[in-house]
Amino acid sequence: MTTKLAAQLARIRANSTNPLNLKAQKKAHSQTLLFEPHVAATQEFDTIYQICYEGFEDLCRLDSRFIVFAKNLFSDQSKQEDRTQMTDAQNRQLDGVLECFLGLVGAKLLLKPALKAVEWLIRRFRVHEHNTLCLTMTFLPYHPTPIFPKMLSIMPQTVPPTLKFLCPYIESRANPPRHAVAHTATNSRPFLAALSSYVLQCCRSGHQYPTLISFWASITAEAVAGMCDQACSARLEAQKQNQEDIILFILPIVNEALSLGGILDLRTASYMILTVLAHKAHLDDTVLKAMMEAVVSDGARTSHAGLICLTVLAEQMRDIELPKRVLLALISLQRLDDDLVTLQNRYNVDKFTLLISLGIINELEKTCDESELRLLTSLLEARLMSSASCTTALRSLFMLTQRVALSSSAPSIVKGSIADLLLRLADSPIVGTQMQAMIRVSKPDIGQLKTDLQQVMQNAITIVKKLPAKVDMDGVEDVHDIEGFEEATAKIPTKTAYEISFLSHSDSYIFYSLEQAFKCFFLSPINLEKFLALPVLRKSLAISEPLYLSFFARLWCGTSDANVRAVAVRTVERYISREMPAADVQFLLPYILYGLSDVALSVRRAMGDLVLGLAPLYASAGETNATLSVVGHHQVYGSGEASRDVDWLPLEDVVRFFSDFLVPGLEECVLDPNHLSRLMVGNLVRSKDGRESRTTRKALRSSSRLAIFRCLCSHAVKTPLFSVKIRMLQMLNRIDRVGSTSRTKLLLPILSAVSEMADVQIDDICGREQIEITKFVDVAVRTVVSFDRDGVHALEGIIKDDGRKTYYLQRAAFKHLRTVWPSMKSDIQSMFAKTLFELGMSRSEDGLANVHGEEFVKTLATLPLSTPILNSLLDDLPTLSIESQSKPSASKRRRLSHGQSRQITHLSLEGGESAFRRISLVLELVQGSKIERHPELLKGLFRVFADLQHSHSQVEGGLGYLQVLMMDAMLAIIGRSGVSPDKKIDPSAIRTDVLIDCIRTTSSPQVRNTSLLLLSAIANVMPDLVIHSVMPVFTFMGSSILRQEDEYSSYVVKRTMDSIIPRLVQSLHKRSGSSLNGVSELLLSFATAFEHVPSHRRLHLYTSLINKVGPDTHLFAFLAILLDKYPRNRRVVQFASEITYQYNIKVQIEVIAQYLEVIRDAWKPKPTISATVLSLSGKQNSLAISINLLPLVPAILNNGLLISRTRRELVYGSSANAVRSSYEHALEHIFLLSETLNINKRFHILCMQALDSVLSLLPISALVDSFSKLLECTPDSTRQQVLHSFKRRLGDKVDVQSSQKSCFDFLPQLVAIIVNTANLSLKHIAINSIDRIVETFGKQDLDLVIDCAQVIASHHCMRAAETDIQIASLLCLVTVVEITGDAFTPLMPLAMPSAMDILEESVAPTTRNTTLHNAVYSFLVSILLYVPWMIKGGNIDRLMIASHRSASSALGMECDNARREALSLIAKSLEAKDCITALSRTWTGAMTEGPLAVNEHLEIVRLMIERQPKSTIIKQSDVLGDFFLKAFDLRHAEMSSQMKSQYGDVDIANIETAATGAAIAMVYKLNDAKFRPLFTRWMGWATTPLNQKNPRSSMLRRTTWYTFLLEFFDKLSSIVTGYASFIVNDASDILQNFSARDNDSILLWRRAIQTLHKTFEHDQDGFFQAPSHFTPVFNALISQLTYATQIPVQPEILPAIVELAVVADSSTHHKEINAAILKHMRSDKAAVRLAAVQCECMLTNRLGEEWLALLPEMLPFVSELQEDDDEVVEEETSRWIKIIEEILGENLNSMLQ
Repeated sequence: MTTKLAAQLARIRANSTNPLNLKAQKKAHSQTLLFEPHVAATQEFDTIYQICYEGFEDLCRLDSRFIVFAKNLFSDQSKQEDRTQMTDAQNRQLDGVLECFLGLVGAKLLLKPALKAVEWLIRRFRVHEHNTLCLTMTFLPYHPTPIFPKMLSIMPQTVPPTLKFLCPYIESRANPPRHAVAHTATNSRPFLAALSSYVLQCCRSGHQYPTLISFWASITAEAVAGMCDQACSARLEAQKQNQEDIILFILPIVNEALSLGGILDLRTASYMILTVLAHKAHLDDTVLKAMMEAVVSDGARTSHAGLICLTVLAEQMRDIELPKRVLLALISLQRLDDDLVTLQNRYNVDKFTLLISLGIINELEKTCDESELRLLTSLLEARLMSSASCTTALRSLFMLTQRVALSSSAPSIVKGSIADLLLRLADSPIVGTQMQAMIRVSKPDIGQLKTDLQQVMQNAITIVKKLPAKVDMDGVEDVHDIEGFEEATAKIPTKTAYEISFLSHSDSYIFYSLEQAFKCFFLSPINLEKFLALPVLRKSLAISEPLYLSFFARLWCGTSDANVRAVAVRTVERYISREMPAADVQFLLPYILYGLSDVALSVRRAMGDLVLGLAPLYASAGETNATLSVVGHHQVYGSGEASRDVDWLPLEDVVRFFSDFLVPGLEECVLDPNHLSRLMVGNLVRSKDGRESRTTRKALRSSSRLAIFRCLCSHAVKTPLFSVKIRMLQMLNRIDRVGSTSRTKLLLPILSAVSEMADVQIDDICGREQIEITKFVDVAVRTVVSFDRDGVHALEGIIKDDGRKTYYLQRAAFKHLRTVWPSMKSDIQSMFAKTLFELGMSRSEDGLANVHGEEFVKTLATLPLSTPILNSLLDDLPTLSIESQSKPSASKRRRLSHGQSRQITHLSLEGGESAFRRISLVLELVQGSKIERHPELLKGLFRVFADLQHSHSQVEGGLGYLQVLMMDAMLAIIGRSGVSPDKKIDPSAIRTDVLIDCIRTTSSPQVRNTSLLLLSAIANVMPDLVIHSVMPVFTFMGSSILRQEDEYSSYVVKRTMDSIIPRLVQSLHKRSGSSLNGVSELLLSFATAFEHVPSHRRLHLYTSLINKVGPDTHLFAFLAILLDKYPRNRRVVQFASEITYQYNIKVQIEVIAQYLEVIRDAWKPKPTISATVLSLSGKQNSLAISINLLPLVPAILNNGLLISRTRRELVYGSSANAVRSSYEHALEHIFLLSETLNINKRFHILCMQALDSVLSLLPISALVDSFSKLLECTPDSTRQQVLHSFKRRLGDKVDVQSSQKSCFDFLPQLVAIIVNTANLSLKHIAINSIDRIVETFGKQDLDLVIDCAQVIASHHCMRAAETDIQIASLLCLVTVVEITGDAFTPLMPLAMPSAMDILEESVAPTTRNTTLHNAVYSFLVSILLYVPWMIKGGNIDRLMIASHRSASSALGMECDNARREALSLIAKSLEAKDCITALSRTWTGAMTEGPLAVNEHLEIVRLMIERQPKSTIIKQSDVLGDFFLKAFDLRHAEMSSQMKSQYGDVDIANIETAATGAAIAMVYKLNDAKFRPLFTRWMGWATTPLNQKNPRSSMLRRTTWYTFLLEFFDKLSSIVTGYASFIVNDASDILQNFSARDNDSILLWRRAIQTLHKTFEHDQDGFFQAPSHFTPVFNALISQLTYATQIPVQPEILPAIVELAVVADSSTHHKEINAAILKHMRSDKAAVRLAAVQCECMLTNRLGEEWLALLPEMLPFVSELQEDDDEVVEEETSRWIKIIEEILGENLNSMLQ
């Protein structure tokens, strides 16, 4: 019950809110985030609410989501809410609201308003106690910041088990490092689960923020990595199980995170965790595929990070098949191939790409999606896979082609598409070689393969037969299946009235029908010839009009298959070779160039053949000077204006174009599609050295180059095919100019036309011609060269476009501008810079903060801006300060500013914001332009900075960000100038006055820190500009930045000190020769900030400061200033000591000397040094300052390391002279202070302590050598301190060992002091010094020690009247006895009587002294230990008597222990006979002094008996027997009036126990022959009547005697059962004759019964079965039942009767006992009947069936008792019956009827 009750009370106490404990309530109310606890404890809730509500309102302005909490948490009613009075349901509802608010406020915890709002939750709703986990998780992402220890300070004493790792940091109020959090997350899954649950809940509520998600992601990723590493350290089976546990734990968390859509950061974090898990754990493919499906669960938003994750997961897979869901999601992505190319730079995408490719190939067998075909082609040609992986993909595609070709069930469209893809890849320059190699390795039947592919194409005919009759040719574009040529061309008109060229800008209504027909029959030579002969193509007019040739030119420049394009080229080539037309077909030149740069090798080969076919024709015409008409001269691009401005080449230039340009490089062009561009540049552009290019065999003339260039440019402008435009522009854009003609001049119409297009038009064109939009607009914009002003203005117009129709073009313009910027002229650069700047600012001011507006700023930021441009931007900035527009010069302003308040005019909100944006943008541009290379900007920057500083009170809003940007820029310039001397800075450009004003006035820590760094940089480069105005800076630092705890502030302070202080000291030295006056002000500034500097940074900060100013010249001043500033502050004294220890011994001793000199100087009439460093104002003030300063001296000097090093330096050091000189100065100063200024007790004590610490620096030998002079010429107080120092130094064993002789030589001087001096303190210290010397070296010269001890034992010391001297003497003699041993014997007659006299005096009522008492016993203990034989007879008696008196004097525990130690030694050390005799003699005196003395006396007897051998005890048995008779007679002796008042019943019982214990100890050591007579004598002594008239005295003796017998029979058990014969009759007599009315008689009666019980219990020999022993005892015990009405018989009588029945194991005896008990059942007294029934119950329980043999005799009595008049008897009888029934196993009802 006690345990349960205690546990319940503990739980109540743990959960109690201490409603009645005002102190606990006040402590709970003082827990706060914002205030000091003592301030918070006094605040009322109204005050707290007002403060916190202001923060809440600020939060609502920042984020409207907080407004909902105004109705609950921050309502007026919340001030009266008390959680302890709410129900559980209300508290749960409140917890939900609180946790919702904490999740939302977490993003803004570093803001002051947020902390104010959280303060209300802590103070009013106790969230730190009731919502500890949620509050901690809210603050945990900010664990490195100063707010986290503040939060830890209010954590409850019992934190949740999940947060146990924070306990060390709660105690130390420190920031937990990140590795501690990560370690906990790794090893404590409940913590990681709690953190993840909190983060996911915030995300579900929409309260997530980047800091939280990044913190969770990094911790979780590190934890997962750690878990996996730990899992790998076990056996293989255990590894697998551990990894499964990790997966089962992590994947649900990640899945839930991925299921929360719309949170990109959370998805990215989940990807990172999955990536780490895949890298670290050995996962099977099932898990990896499940992870992949989770990644693409939001397929439309699979991001770059998602692809990275999938790439890593794919690398870990062993299977080569992606899940279908993943494959479909990847295929649906736009620009997947481009994304993979981007990833390839950092990740291995080989396997991932292979899996995608194989997945697409498998899908092609079921369906044929054009987009999938394009994606597969891109993946194979993008060089994303290794050679082996690419071969695997191609082999899979090849095998698929074979299966499809032979399959009858595969759709024809699938077969055709796959066959086309295979042929296209075979012609690819990237994978074609691998494809051919793979085919060679596979060794297929080439003929069969060709047949299969041909069959695929021919099967198209069967499909067209099934088409409806009304099917339009446009609808069979992808079918390629026509029944026959006639049927396919039936709907194609035989002629056209309007078509003159298929390159016309107007849409052709028959081209696409012709194109489809050509595609169907290009593989059939017969059908192809029929197609060419179609009337509509007008082949016969090919040399006079461009229709026929333009059809094929457009065909090979289109989007058809490579085979189609190649056949189109071959068709024209065959026409030229067959017909040999006498016409100039130069309009084909740009389309020939297009074909030569085609990606398909087959097309380029066909085009090569066409060039080789045209070249002879033109060569022949050139040789014959024939005149050839130009085909399509006025109609190739349409009639009228469309073809008018084409620049046609003269025939000779066409001839040279073929002979000198195309033909020589034709072979390379066929092999490499990019070679044509290089060929064109090589032929049309002069080399840089002015020589012609060697690309061709014969160089083109300048006129020819220009003509060709103009011709190609004109065709590029006029052609309606944008694919041709783009490819031509790609080649032409590599040529800036030919001669004086720039490409921009010729190609500008293209850019103008494109700029007129809307983005929708561009999308339509690019989609129709399958062109990349970016490539289209890029080549159009790249037509502009930097030196063409028309082109530049066109580019500017595109950038300025306000309609924003051409977003694609604008982006290309920005990109091209960045490319050509370095080659632009400075005026054009300036123009563009201002344009971009103004556009960026105007878009921002118009609210168009979109991609379009941001692009201006981004582009400008990426351009390398020159110094003039930056200066121009700075000069154009608006002026913020209104008064600066008409302000006078700086010097005049300073003269006029004193005593006048400046009139402040605030700028308007709009104007201020606009100016801020402009300044901010310019400063960001300056920062991004490698500002350190532009020192010329410094003046402009300082001008703007000064304007910002002057306007800080005139604008609405902070200027911190702008100021920091400005100062960062200036810092970069000035910092670079310090490293690079070539970067000169104009000193006049630097405004230190503005900078210092900024430091003084700013409230932003970031601005302040940056200002100080800038000032430090200026001091490094130009110290003269800073040094004269630096003191206000340090004053400001002392009150602000030194108080900051962050590391960056510490760095700023260090930089500032490193840069400024050395130059300040140097300047002060130059001016006055001493820098103390100036530096003291600096030191004062830092000393003032001491208590605000974080404790972990103090030592480093102030050590750095002292190093800068010079420790040997200024450390003492700093220590004095610090102690003066913070008087009586132990932490300051400790810190001052620590900073002094940072320097060598020489500096430390010198500093102490200088420090003491400052204290002395303070007492001079005209102080000098102290007046500079201390705040003196009179003598009284000098005393207070001295008292404040002096404690530092012993604090510094009482350092073991300093002392040992100083002693070593004084003896062996290289700077011993300098150290000795400083030491002498310090000693001189302290002596003078102690002697001349002894005006105040406190001051004197401090001086003595300082003197002691100074003396401790000397080795003992040197100290002893100087004592003679010191002890002669100094006053007693100083001599006392000198001796005290010497005594203390004797405890230093290392130093003492080398000073033995000096110490022995000093002993006579100490003895002389004892004999001659009257100064008790001096004598006391001298005795203690002798004590120390004897203890250390005494064994080396015992004679000298005995001589000194004789003086100590004489009247000079032990017999002195002063107790302190006596105590010191006794303790000194203790040491002497321990050292000398037997040699102390001659001094015993002198010392022992004195010691006894002192002991008796110390316990006397009038002169009682516990310290003296203990000292005497210490002396006696030493005597008893080392010379015990010297204590005899009378001395023992005196010692015992004095000890008895000491015991009765109640001197305290310490005195009792000292006395008992000595008395125990008496029993152990003295001879037994002497000891026993003395104890017997002094027994009466012990009894007189009281119980404590008697107990100690008996304890001595016991110890003596236990220590002595049996032989000695046997010899002394008679003496001991007599002693114990005295001890046993205590009760009788206590009857005397002298003792009666001293002993209580408890005291007597304790003494009897002690006496019995001692007697039993003696019995153990006696044999039966010796003890039996002794026992008989004791028995006779106890039973013999002492006084017939007063039988009470005999009864008291017998009581003690039976107390001994009880212990005797209990301890010795069956060994002494025979001794029971001595007591049977006496015990029976006691039982028969006792009086129930006498307490003493009752006590004797109980002792007798208990003794008999013990004899029964230990009877193993049948002693009580004998009738002579059984009968008297039985009769006496049974008769005691009649006393049941007077005394309780159950505790003693009934157990004794039961035990007697057990030991008297006889049916006769049992029958006698039962009969006697049954007789009492018929007594008239209910109590007797009840006792009889209880006795029968006990007997029945104990003896069982053996006792129930007497049941027949019991039954009548039982029946009678069932109807007894007393209910208690009836109940007890019923219990007896149940016991009987349980034993017998049957019901007694039948027997009782």
